Amino acid sequence: MANTNVAYPVLGVYLILILGAGFIGAVMNFRRGTLGHHDQVREHFLAGKGLGTFVWFWTMMATLFSGYSVSGIVNEAYSSGWTATRWIPAGVGLYIAFAIMAPRLHALSKRRGYFTMSQVIYDRYLPPSGSHVLVAHALALLSFFCLQLPVFTYLITQFQSIGREVRTFTSNSITPTVAINVSAAVLLLCDLFGGMRAVAFTDVIQGIVLFFGSIIFLIIQRTELGGMGAAFDVWGHPYPKAPARYSTMQRVPTHVNIVSYFDFVFKTTVAATMFPHLTARLFAARSTQVIRRGMACMVFTFFVVQFSSMITGWVASAAIPKLAKSESAFGKLLQVVADRGTGQAFAAALLLASAICAMMSTADSALLAFSQMWVRDIYTKYLRPNAGQIEQLVFAKVMAIIGLVIGVTLGNYSVERGKPTLSGLFALQNVTPIHVTPAIWLGLHWRGLRGEAVLTGFICGLGVTIGLVFSDRNIMRANGSDMTTIGISSAWFGFVVNIGITIILGVLMQFFPRLFNLRPMPPPPSPDQVEELGEHEDGCEVYPEPSSLSAEKDADAAVVAKSGQVVPAAAAAPSSSTLSVLFAAAGRSPSVVYSRFVPRYLEIGINRDRTLNPYMWSLMFLVLLFTVPFYRTPWSWDGYVGYIGSWPFTSLLLSGILAILGAITFMFLWEDYKPVKEGVLPPASSLLTQMATKPSQTMMCEAGATAADTAVAAAMQNSPSKEP
Repeated sequence: MANTNVAYPVLGVYLILILGAGFIGAVMNFRRGTLGHHDQVREHFLAGKGLGTFVWFWTMMATLFSGYSVSGIVNEAYSSGWTATRWIPAGVGLYIAFAIMAPRLHALSKRRGYFTMSQVIYDRYLPPSGSHVLVAHALALLSFFCLQLPVFTYLITQFQSIGREVRTFTSNSITPTVAINVSAAVLLLCDLFGGMRAVAFTDVIQGIVLFFGSIIFLIIQRTELGGMGAAFDVWGHPYPKAPARYSTMQRVPTHVNIVSYFDFVFKTTVAATMFPHLTARLFAARSTQVIRRGMACMVFTFFVVQFSSMITGWVASAAIPKLAKSESAFGKLLQVVADRGTGQAFAAALLLASAICAMMSTADSALLAFSQMWVRDIYTKYLRPNAGQIEQLVFAKVMAIIGLVIGVTLGNYSVERGKPTLSGLFALQNVTPIHVTPAIWLGLHWRGLRGEAVLTGFICGLGVTIGLVFSDRNIMRANGSDMTTIGISSAWFGFVVNIGITIILGVLMQFFPRLFNLRPMPPPPSPDQVEELGEHEDGCEVYPEPSSLSAEKDADAAVVAKSGQVVPAAAAAPSSSTLSVLFAAAGRSPSVVYSRFVPRYLEIGINRDRTLNPYMWSLMFLVLLFTVPFYRTPWSWDGYVGYIGSWPFTSLLLSGILAILGAITFMFLWEDYKPVKEGVLPPASSLLTQMATKPSQTMMCEAGATAADTAVAAAMQNSPSKEP
């Protein structure tokens, strides 16, 4: 039975709903970006940095749970048994690790208007943290290219999963190529017209369907296939009563697999915090309350979505003794359920739609992050600094098309070849992002860390990783994965080298800068020289209203004078009369004012965050460590707790305790970061500087320049500006 009679209508309705949500997002983007504050680029990439708790939670959940969570985990549980439980402690650990950087990243994004991690890295390691601006450029570019890998592996993964699951469920009546191309077309429409808001709205639908679909499938497995009890009767007995292929369900893992379990859990915890489509949500949240509540709930979702996938794989291992090479365990199990009747076929089609939700929600986020990085980190930074909003959006959409074509091509190729597998792709996508982590984790909290130390560690660690990945020591190279003979990945070896060199050189350069021909860092600002974010401060890169400028200007001038800093004349805020002209011009040509970013040294101060409570983090580290069964004798016979082996039960129990500790951290230990007080330097002042020095050339660069734009240029040229 091909199941196409139910697959076509169910998937058709799903695609219509997704396109409808994307259309609503596009309309809201137009109303807010064109008719509201005019910052269309910010609306497209970050939904105006205004996602509320409900939408943020569902988009964060749907973005994380991808083809790995549905198709990959099911296949891994089917073939490898209990070791599939590694995904839950890794996922919980990942979201807890976000607490290391989320308070500061969100606040700095609100203050500075950051869109990408490379922007943060560039500002952080500008002089005086680096001896030369080239150090900051090198770190930003290295980070940019390292963060491109997870984008493409995520795209390949989602398309591979969609192709395999649809082909298996419909018995190849819908080919992988058709499934991949149709899903790619829907993704492209949402990305081109709706941006982040369309992605977030579609994620709400997809996240809800995925969450409740996982619960429904747990019920169907029990009623139609007997659930874990029936499966236990197959693999819960010693050989020869149970076939030898079920030995992984009866024993503790081998020594290499225990080491590999540890490597996966801790590597994912560290590396995945750098994934661009996840960090973009930290920038897009309306407030810290949104992130805190969302994260406190997120740590528990793994026990619904991913645990359901694991049970699916374990039940499938008993219900389906053998799979064809091109088939997936999840799709085949759905097919078995569908063959039992019309009602079961309809339910199976709904569950297939929920699986596709997981895949599509991650693919659209990855595609948006890809174009966002190319616009902010390459195009407007190095190629076209004066690019207007329309030009930036056009370039973003061109890059989205290019990225999607590459992803679709590689996705089709991987489906046909059958490798790399989804687990292999996940291993590969951690190879390079993990090396960005020291620059962010340490750089956001260690003021004395120098750019040269970070760059040296980065290059050395990345070199070690790449060298091992392509060497014979990577025993999984032929399968497109990453693991050495002892179970540790090349990425983990390189990361240890990276962070070790960074810390050692960082300490030496901080206390003995003359040894490296470096100037000492300037004195830190006093602890009280910080300020809370304004209620409506959102990094919009636009000036305040003229009426409120004078008081703010006087207050800022007093703080800057007290700190001894010198703000260039061109950076000083313009007069109220100038702002009036500026606002008038913005109505006709918003690209004159908005969507600008001004690189400048990021002073993080010396205050310590209460969020990083050493006692709580030590406890959480130990709990996470003991989710790995290193304390058990490798390949020894294992008992059962109910229908689950005792060691995986312990791992899941400790993961639940870890989730509770993580929720406590987000809800009760979180401390909002207060940025160091800065001088009056709105991001759009880069345009003021250009206007003041060469107004005619600047205005000619802007597409759609009008007579009002020329008036702005003249006002900038005649406006007096003094150092505070």
